[in-house]
Amino acid sequence: MKKHLLILSALLMFMGCSKVVDVQLDPEVTVFLSSSEEKVHLTSSDAEYLMLKQWLEQHKTSWLSTSGKYSGGIYLTSGNYGIQVTDSKVVLYSSIENNPTAIYAQEIERSDLQALKDLSKL
Repeated sequence: MKKHLLILSALLMFMGCSKVVDVQLDPEVTVFLSSSEEKVHLTSSDAEYLMLKQWLEQHKTSWLSTSGKYSGGIYLTSGNYGIQVTDSKVVLYSSIENNPTAIYAQEIERSDLQALKDLSKL
């Protein structure tokens, strides 16, 4: 019985840690590529922009609190958020000016957001 209560408590604690986050993309975003100093501009007519917008709309829940910085992938800013897409996660940053700090992250499949990830190969 104690084992079941412990598992239930851990499950409730885990579920309580996830956040609902509604990220709205600006009509135009600049994507910074971690592999170079190159920038790519995306608008609401670009397939990669639409892919990210749709993903963000479908994944408003299950964001986990995080901190620090992550490496790799692509990075863009939109509104008050910095958004990083790596091979395995999407990370949201606050304080997008001088010292970006990760605040939420969500695991993704390697095949998710592939066209956006491919921008880093330009």
